[in-house]
This record gives sequence, C-alpha cells and structure tokens, in this order.
Amino acid sequence: MFFWLFVCLFVFSYAVSSKIEPFYKGGKVQISHDEKIILCSCGPRLNILEIATGKIIHSIEQDDQEDITSFSLSPDDEMLVTASRALLLKQWDWRQEKCTRSWRAIHNVPVASMTFDCTSTLLATGRTNTYSSEKNKRPLKKDEFL
Repeated sequence: MFFWLFVCLFVFSYAVSSKIEPFYKGGKVQISHDEKIILCSCGPRLNILEIATGKIIHSIEQDDQEDITSFSLSPDDEMLVTASRALLLKQWDWRQEKCTRSWRAIHNVPVASMTFDCTSTLLATGRTNTYSSEKNKRPLKKDEFL
C-alpha cells in the first residue's frame, strides 16, 4: 500500500522546458556593441543568442536556402547585413527578423568577409582569391600583382 502511495505521489509527466540545438558550424562570430548578443552562422541561418542565458532569441534564415558565407553587424547595432553563396546580400532589421533590402554582390564568387566603418554608413566586402594554385606557384616578377 505504501509503495503505491509513493508511486502515485512521485509520478510526473515530464514536459520539455528547453532544448539545445546546434547553433554554430564554424566561421565568423560577432558580439554586439552592448555585449548582450552573440551572432553566429549555422548553414543557411544566422543565430542570435543572448549571452546571459545562452539561448537563441532570433534566427534569421536566407530565402534561397544557401549557406551564409559572411555577415556584419554595424557598430551602432542597428544594421545587419548577410551574404550567401548565391551572391545575394541582405540588409536586416534583425530585431524584427525582417529583410529591409537585398542586392547582388559585385563579386563573381561568394563574399568571404565584410565589415562596416565606424560611422555605420559604409560596408566593405571581400572575396577569396580565385586564382588556381598552379598559377600561384610561379614567382612574381617585379611590379606584378595577382
């Protein structure tokens, strides 16, 4: 009798209170200026985590399902720009998870890096070297650039 009373009192239905999912697959990580948010890419998603709790508070996903190759948050934490393998750059209102503008990159290969200037008005993007390794093995002549 005591056993059944014990079982009845301590049998619970367990509900999931939180779960851990992959949020980072390598690449760039950026911390907001106020040091409350971490941004990191995970395939076609850009995860925005709250540092205090370690939980994903937003997840921005590319419409084209292409991996995010680079991203940058402006120094004033207002503007976020992502670049995908499809050579598409998107400007986001990251707090609302809305794309405010999109345009094609001027590069012919995916954007590898990007950064804002200190005034948050200019965005610089960079790409990887597209020369083959065979061409790079030869010595450069004076005043020759790749």
